Amino acid sequence: MKLPDIFSSPANVRSVPQGAAVFNAGDESGEMYVVQSGEVEIVINGVVVETVGPEGFFGEISLIEDSVRAADAIARTDCRLLPVNRHHFLYMVDEMPQFALHVMKGMADRLRRADKRAEG
Repeated sequence: MKLPDIFSSPANVRSVPQGAAVFNAGDESGEMYVVQSGEVEIVINGVVVETVGPEGFFGEISLIEDSVRAADAIARTDCRLLPVNRHHFLYMVDEMPQFALHVMKGMADRLRRADKRAEG
């Protein structure tokens, strides 16, 4: 399942220039993002913990928990992002079980990578 194919709509694409913040830690949530092109760095306490490239996604945890952002998301390159709001996210989880599994797999992969970094 390619997430950009699901959410792609020319009217929905958000362009973010290199170096600009997509969001900052502590910001209210409301959207997750699918990277159509470019790379976004996820930064916690000044440390890049992940770089998300095309077809990747980020920001989903704040939609699941309905919480503020836990990290900064900074455009490493010029990016084209597809925002997915909470309503659309919940609809997709309800109507397309494969979408929910794809998101859970992405979260599990991130957790494994974080565990490996912690082991050092």
